[in-house]
Amino acid sequence: MRKFIVTGAVALITLSSVSVFAQSASINIPGVASATASTSTIKSSTISLSGNKASNVRVAGGEASGYGITLDGRATANVNSVNITGSTVKSSTISLSNNSADSIEAYGGSTANVNTVNIQ
Repeated sequence: MRKFIVTGAVALITLSSVSVFAQSASINIPGVASATASTSTIKSSTISLSGNKASNVRVAGGEASGYGITLDGRATANVNSVNITGSTVKSSTISLSNNSADSIEAYGGSTANVNTVNIQ
């Protein structure tokens, strides 16, 4: 059985992809790297995210265009979240416990996932 445990403060800010991860365990980082080219299976695993605190997180999206080019600045803040994209999850446990988040703000078509498990 494989175990993934994330505790304490983890912060990764990627300016070019406009993705913000505050205390997140993530299999995929949208806009930066993707495991969807070859799907994988997470099997008989335990993923735990516990004891994290986040505050004053802001995410802003938008759109800009000029010279025939349009830039879509959709942004996502994943706060105390587990995100699995492009993988199958079988016979596994994912738990979030004792996490807190306050003052989380999302603007301009952006998304804030707070204390969530997202499997796509």
